[in-house]
Amino acid sequence: MKNFGEIFKKFRVSRGLRLKDITNAGISKSQLSRFENGDTDLTITKFMLILDEINMPIDEFMYAVHEFHRDELNDLLEQISKYISTRDIQGMKKLLISQMEKRDRKDKFYALNTILVKIRLQDLSGECQYTKQDLNYLTDYLFSVEYWGCYELLLFMNTLDVLNHKAFMVLSREMSRRTDFFKEIPTHRRLMSTMFLNAYITCIERNKLIDALYFEKQLHYCFFKETEMYERLVFLYAQNLYNYKKNQDNRAIIEMKKCIGAMKLSGSNHIAEKYEQHLKKIWKIKSNVQIWENSPFLLFSDILQLSNKGG
Repeated sequence: MKNFGEIFKKFRVSRGLRLKDITNAGISKSQLSRFENGDTDLTITKFMLILDEINMPIDEFMYAVHEFHRDELNDLLEQISKYISTRDIQGMKKLLISQMEKRDRKDKFYALNTILVKIRLQDLSGECQYTKQDLNYLTDYLFSVEYWGCYELLLFMNTLDVLNHKAFMVLSREMSRRTDFFKEIPTHRRLMSTMFLNAYITCIERNKLIDALYFEKQLHYCFFKETEMYERLVFLYAQNLYNYKKNQDNRAIIEMKKCIGAMKLSGSNHIAEKYEQHLKKIWKIKSNVQIWENSPFLLFSDILQLSNKGG
């Protein structure tokens, strides 16, 4: 285990705990000492038990293992979000090149990350980047994973807007089943609700209003907390978008404007701008400013930005 023992010791000592204080986990002082000194490894079962003894969640420990940096996919999503918000096509192209260089290592995850960057670059530049083979590779991977973790959820929620609608719907329904073990984990629950939001908007944009109702029902089950401001605002925006698409009710436009205004009040201006551009597309307003042709699709890094400002 890469420097796990050394990091564990730092947290144990910082909590004022001695080696003998950890023996309730069924591990001897000598075995724990050897682990902390890097002389031996522990089974995953024993490792989880000693983490419990120092009252430390596994995700917090792994954050420390990665030198207090987020995992690679979240870092990648943050870079993509930055280039999208600044409309930096060249920066996105450089990011794609860096991912393609890593892909040469024959690592399937770098291959999937490369496809993700291609999709968002094409959305930004309008130039063809990804192929049908890329999308097949992506969907084949998602169908092949029996139990989805955070990686699969992040990958799916940030690419679902370009998937074939039938595959998108099947994967969305399977997602709920394949993440069942993790629904009680707050971060995982947040990812799932965000996926449902993106899927709800995507269905409305595709005029698949009956399918959209499936996701609206799932979102009602989520019962967003008051502090989950992003989710509440976007859900309200999407519900009014649905109303406008179905009934052409101009009052829905006013409500959508209110949601955008709340985003601005929170200081999330580039996110609000995406939704303003989306409204311009709905109204078919012609201007010299280039507007997005797709739905106001957000990466999870955007979601974290807005929700953190909301509490």
